[in-house]
Amino acid sequence: MATGGTAEILEKIGERHLECSICYKRFTDPKILNCIHSFCLTCLKYLRESQDPLAVKIQCPLCRRDTELGRNGVEDLPTNFTLSALVEEFAIQEQLLQGQGSEIKCQCCEGKSQAVSFCMDCAHFLCKDCQNVHESLARTKSHQTYMIALLQSGEIAYKSKLREDPKCVQHPYQNLNIYCNTCQQLICTTCSVLKHEKHSCVDISESFDKCKQEIEGLLADAVKKKTELKKTKKNISKAHKKLDTMFEATNKKISQKADKEVARIREMEQKLKQEAKEIYQDRVKTLQTAEDTNNTQLNVAELTLDEMNQLLAQEIKAEILDLKQKLVQYLQGILKEEPIYLPEKLHFIDFHEGDANSLGQLVLEDTWILATELDCGNSRINSVASFSDNDIVTINGRYMHKHLLAYVPTNNPKVPFVSHKLPGKLFDVKHPHKVAVNSVDHLIVLDGPAVKTFSREYQLLHQFQPGTDLYIEPTCLAVDEDNLIAVGFKAREEISLHNSDGTLIRKLPAPMIGDQLAVSNKRLVYVNNTESRLICKDYNGEDLFYEEIRHPRTVCCDIHGNIYVATGEHSLMNRSQTGDIYQLNPEGKNMKCVKTKCNLCPVTMATTPAGNLVVGGTSKLHIYRRI
Repeated sequence: MATGGTAEILEKIGERHLECSICYKRFTDPKILNCIHSFCLTCLKYLRESQDPLAVKIQCPLCRRDTELGRNGVEDLPTNFTLSALVEEFAIQEQLLQGQGSEIKCQCCEGKSQAVSFCMDCAHFLCKDCQNVHESLARTKSHQTYMIALLQSGEIAYKSKLREDPKCVQHPYQNLNIYCNTCQQLICTTCSVLKHEKHSCVDISESFDKCKQEIEGLLADAVKKKTELKKTKKNISKAHKKLDTMFEATNKKISQKADKEVARIREMEQKLKQEAKEIYQDRVKTLQTAEDTNNTQLNVAELTLDEMNQLLAQEIKAEILDLKQKLVQYLQGILKEEPIYLPEKLHFIDFHEGDANSLGQLVLEDTWILATELDCGNSRINSVASFSDNDIVTINGRYMHKHLLAYVPTNNPKVPFVSHKLPGKLFDVKHPHKVAVNSVDHLIVLDGPAVKTFSREYQLLHQFQPGTDLYIEPTCLAVDEDNLIAVGFKAREEISLHNSDGTLIRKLPAPMIGDQLAVSNKRLVYVNNTESRLICKDYNGEDLFYEEIRHPRTVCCDIHGNIYVATGEHSLMNRSQTGDIYQLNPEGKNMKCVKTKCNLCPVTMATTPAGNLVVGGTSKLHIYRRI
């Protein structure tokens, strides 16, 4: 095994340092890029072809930095002589190491005899005969030759001539011993005469001294820069550790604060729940007492009626006449006993969300206030619907000039909503006149004769045409909690029920239906302003109830099935600018006034997921909230 000298150096370098990063083979004619990375000349030619053959730059495949190319492309790039010398020295050393224990063949004669020596000038292994010839020829007799054993032992180390006397590419037998300051490149004597005649040229030794001095100055600066970078790296490392520590501490503080807030909210939750429980238990007790009292009265009345009916059935005239005074007094006493009536608010309890400082409060009475009033100019709101995030969509305009408008809630109490027009061309809507939202936040639009379903991003999902007569368009639309779509036809006095994909379920007769329709709890509810009627049917078309309500304008239902009706006189010549809003239970009973004389002409109405009531009319949009 070789020891010392070049062998040790090459062993430390290792073969991997002498491989091109493109072809993964040993360097051949390595060229240097501006980034100091080196690659084979042939590899760089292929690389340029793959990037852009006409480009004046080439990008390094390792660091992605660009290098300007000369007129001859990559061939004009400087040769890495140091790397070429290393490759040559490594190849020689490799042969010497492989030759231990086996023959190294002569590189000069055809017989391929065993080599015994090595020429340091030609870099060839020589057999005994070739060595004799080599030493006798005038051209080579001055060359230094050594026995192979001396090189293998490390006593003599081969040093490539490329390190001392690089050859000219254009004139291979001439050394590059002149430096052209003008072109900043090494040249040979012939090149200095033929191509660099008027350039500033100096001897290589003189140029090297200046170059060495300049590089040493830059190296000193680079050492300072290295020290600065190490210091900066250390500071960054400290900053990173400090950031990690502070990040961990910040997360801990956030968690602690969150735990406090959660505990505070949970405390408020328990307090409100306890308060609600006490109110509930108190009201249940009141209801139970009233129920027990009324049951007692009912039992007495039923028992008395049974006994008197039996007495009258026996027709014992004398006995009945004899007991007449007692019987009449007893019956009159029963009639005087009034049942215990409880106020309707006794069954009502709700929760209203608060602000950031309060969880909210219990609402013990069903009282409504006008929470928001939005001015819509001269526009008429024809239909309204609400998404699950409380965004509101309306259809505004008159006759054939209608458009969709979106109202997005804000955190600014002075500007609670921001509105923007939804362009019909964006999602294929031409003549909208009714709108609804289903349980998965799909927007359902009655657009002329078609029912169109859009995603939350207003992308058309599907559409269908509920009627076959092109001259009779649908006039109203509603969607239930199971996404069933109900479409009403005023001219045909009919409602058609459809699945969410538009397939027909059945058609139902709907006398007096107009342009207002609502659905809830498998019930269809609509109003007729001219006949002053509120009508409710089931999904089989059976009448559930008819209620007379003076001049109903619009109707909607909440998730509990409660019915809301907005009223107001309606005529083409005199449009009422005020109206009242009433609430009825799911059976159409216990009507009570929610709001009187709201200062808009009611046209459409809908409930929101938050339980609010949105009422649209001429020029205004009102949002009512329970308190």
